[in-house]
Amino acid sequence: MECPLFGKRGAKASGTQARNRYKPSQIPSKIIHFMVTGLRVEGIVFDLDATLVNLGGFVNWRAAQRQVTEAYLACGCSEEAVKRCGERSLFDMLNLMEEELQATYPQDNAKQIQGRAYAIIDACEAQGASQCHLMPGCMEALEWLREHGFKMGIATSNSQEVTEQILDSKGLCSFFSAVVGRTPELRMKPHPDQILACFKMLSVDPHRGIVVGDSVRDVKAAKAADVYVITVPARFTRRETLEQAGADSIISSLGELPAVLSSLCLEDR
Repeated sequence: MECPLFGKRGAKASGTQARNRYKPSQIPSKIIHFMVTGLRVEGIVFDLDATLVNLGGFVNWRAAQRQVTEAYLACGCSEEAVKRCGERSLFDMLNLMEEELQATYPQDNAKQIQGRAYAIIDACEAQGASQCHLMPGCMEALEWLREHGFKMGIATSNSQEVTEQILDSKGLCSFFSAVVGRTPELRMKPHPDQILACFKMLSVDPHRGIVVGDSVRDVKAAKAADVYVITVPARFTRRETLEQAGADSIISSLGELPAVLSSLCLEDR
């Protein structure tokens, strides 16, 4: 049987199996060589918040949703639609309102209204950007991936500008060749648009890529793009929900990512 990542898709290793294999420093050179020269996996697309950095813990999401609700109403959106969509979480609300806007307004007007909502969230995220910190194992995993020739990008529901600001302040810019943030032109996760756009910017076939994220939205977006997905559950994400959504592998921290990649190959070698 071929490796599910680097050959035919099939059997997958659990996070426990992966953790029991190798630490990054113990990965056999022949496996690293196979990973780099096999031309099966060429790129990794990461989520940002709760995957690479902890931004959300420093953003007042409740205030952001209240302000977004007020903005939609001020733009003349249906009170019934805003109330109905607002019963969901903020990012679910944004996705649902985008559908409402597309069905109600000309395209340019819909994008303009959604852009106003996004600008509000941009400002709220910017307030927390200076306080956020790297997630455990982040730097070590990124250095390992770069050392072994993987292209890396970010597809996030967070602000493009704030994402770039965080990457710069945390010394992460040099790792990533593509960043796709929140924009009215692309549907957010769980739609696959941002992930596919990121792989396109990396010049990587999605079938030769991996998505790494923390949430059910990340899993659903990756599956919609037909991409293998590894998850690192945030403290508020239940492992069972990720498994039910179709996560291919679940790890406890990014520090385990190199070992997981190699373990998945070793399962079938």
